[in-house]
Amino acid sequence: MNQLKLGDKVRFVNESMEGIVTSLKDKNLVGVTVEDDFEIPVMASELVKIKFEEKAGNNQPELPAAKAFKGNSIHPLGVFFAFDRVGEDGIELFVHNNLAEWVILNVFQKEDGVYHLWQQLKLEREETLLLGKYKFSAIQDWKTLLVQMLPVESHTLKPGSLVQTELNFGVKKFHQWLKHCFFLNRQAYMLRLDEVLEPLNLKALTQRDFAEAPVSNIKNLKDKPSSIIDLHYEALQRNGYGSATDITAFQMDVFTQTLEAAFVHQMKEIVYIHGVGNAYLKNKIRTWLSKHPEMVSEFEEADLLQFGNGATLVKLK
Repeated sequence: MNQLKLGDKVRFVNESMEGIVTSLKDKNLVGVTVEDDFEIPVMASELVKIKFEEKAGNNQPELPAAKAFKGNSIHPLGVFFAFDRVGEDGIELFVHNNLAEWVILNVFQKEDGVYHLWQQLKLEREETLLLGKYKFSAIQDWKTLLVQMLPVESHTLKPGSLVQTELNFGVKKFHQWLKHCFFLNRQAYMLRLDEVLEPLNLKALTQRDFAEAPVSNIKNLKDKPSSIIDLHYEALQRNGYGSATDITAFQMDVFTQTLEAAFVHQMKEIVYIHGVGNAYLKNKIRTWLSKHPEMVSEFEEADLLQFGNGATLVKLK
């Protein structure tokens, strides 16, 4: 078989699983990240490379940085980036407005600590533009992008506010963005730019009085938490965390508060047992973890022998 490269989509020979090659361990061993964002070391001989969905219109003339096509108003609201695979190593970057009557964008590239204006755009609602082209094999050398967005409506009760987001790139992060892209109508690496992720205020967190009255009926969390937290509802009740009618919200409250307490107490890692089930709670936890790099160093499947597939190990900064 051809030598596997970063970003290749692969199927396991002996298991019904697919994933993306997100690391190269040595000439025979690669890391494959599967749909739950867990990277598995696999021998290359146990994988078969498969193709991404073919890009429609590959034989069409090259798109300029101008209107490409219109979307559909029933699709999700927002401003989106989509990185579309072209052939073995090509990537095309598109931007799509499904947020406002117009969106004005400034896109900067960061180099040597300085932001250089790269693109200035004005997109109509449901308009898609091609911004540029990359080589996937050079992803580690891609420049950080900073995007400023201003939504504009002709008639509005309240004008939109400027939204700014910064993007750093890596193969593992790209894998998390892989999904069906509604405005390209195929699988691509898509992310929503106008979702403002409020980073945790770590200084305020370290100064927080954990003896203060909790916002929910969760027990006092001023003490250092256990290194293993079982989030099953019965276990939380048994361990004195209280009770609730909205069980998932209660589990997430315990998760976030114990993780904050673990960070304050400078714990290096903590394990959360969430069970397997339909993976709903697991996915909510991992989505939260992926959005808080200021606290979380990394997260991965906990010891499979001890917990099966039902726990996540969180490593803290």
